[in-house]
Amino acid sequence: MKRKRKEIAREGGPETSWDDLLSGPGEPEAGEGAAIVLSVSSGRCRVFRDGREIDCTIPPAIAVRQKSALAVGDRVLMGEEGGVCRVERVLPRHSVLARPDPHRKQVQRLIAANVDVVVHVVSVKAPPLRPRLIDRYLIAILRGRAQPAICLNKIDLLDDAERAAVMQLVAPYRDLGVPLVACSTKTGEGIDALRELLEGKTSTLVGHSGVGKSSLLNALDERLQLAVRDVHGKRGTGQHTTTASTLHDLGGGTLIIDTPGIREFGLWDLDRDSLRGYFPEFEEAAELCRFNDCTHVHEPGCEVKERVAAGALSPARYDTYLRLYEDLGQER
Repeated sequence: MKRKRKEIAREGGPETSWDDLLSGPGEPEAGEGAAIVLSVSSGRCRVFRDGREIDCTIPPAIAVRQKSALAVGDRVLMGEEGGVCRVERVLPRHSVLARPDPHRKQVQRLIAANVDVVVHVVSVKAPPLRPRLIDRYLIAILRGRAQPAICLNKIDLLDDAERAAVMQLVAPYRDLGVPLVACSTKTGEGIDALRELLEGKTSTLVGHSGVGKSSLLNALDERLQLAVRDVHGKRGTGQHTTTASTLHDLGGGTLIIDTPGIREFGLWDLDRDSLRGYFPEFEEAAELCRFNDCTHVHEPGCEVKERVAAGALSPARYDTYLRLYEDLGQER
């Protein structure tokens, strides 16, 4: 009996397949008088409602688990007492980007909420491109019910041969239907294409420290004038410029959340059984595996492993799968 594609359960809605997610996000639930969260600090947040920005307090029930209960992009209902505005309720989200808390792996840390598109910004040099980090972000974006995209930044640093090699490296993502945009804030290449991808949507830029997210935002809208810094000269790693997530309004219904760079990205609430669903290129080959419940790791007669060995499936993507499978086994 042929195996059916596993449906992937994600926060905030019914089970959804990869194809469903790539077809576009759902509509957010609206609320009369709702405000959108622009930034969050300890015990407070800044929101936008009725054409103005407002400072609000966060009630103790939310503040005590603030990084897990409230995020930039959230829609909230507010109240006012004694001239002080206060968040009363967080409305249901149609999408969320999250990762485990670095100090408490069992606790979810929110990065952004209610985004249509999540752009994973990667640098082709300084810091170097890391395909396994792309794979992790791709899983997290799809789990959160957003649309993924990849921005290859600093493309001007490559000669023709290096550029061809990088494009070959990211070809598996293009084959999966993930939009790829090669950009340079120095030459302006790809900025218009990136702007078109984000136009009229709520988006967020995420990625490793130093990949140039703030520089890209400045290129998209020069009015922002966000601070930027070079990568660390000795280590070749990024330095944090953005220290907290902030929502920027570029006009015309285009909202972009800038997020702090991170050096490691864990996956929230993922298990081995659901992992295979995030590698849809394995699906056709999996129909021919000897065992219906083949994990594509250790079983004989595994068509997935055979196609990887033959070069028909990406060895790099399969290596990510193996590493994640091993990591998830250790977390049990």
